[in-house]
Amino acid sequence: NPPPGCAFHKRCPYATERCSSEEPLLRPLDNRQVACHYAEQFVA
Repeated sequence: NPPPGCAFHKRCPYATERCSSEEPLLRPLDNRQVACHYAEQFVA
């Protein structure tokens, strides 16, 4: 079984405690699909 949370939380420089415990849902953002709790902060 994979660990809880985002699959990238151990190697993401922006990961927080939320990332290690809660898996982000896939959702649309600017004509693409993202699965990150904080994706809006990184869209330029």
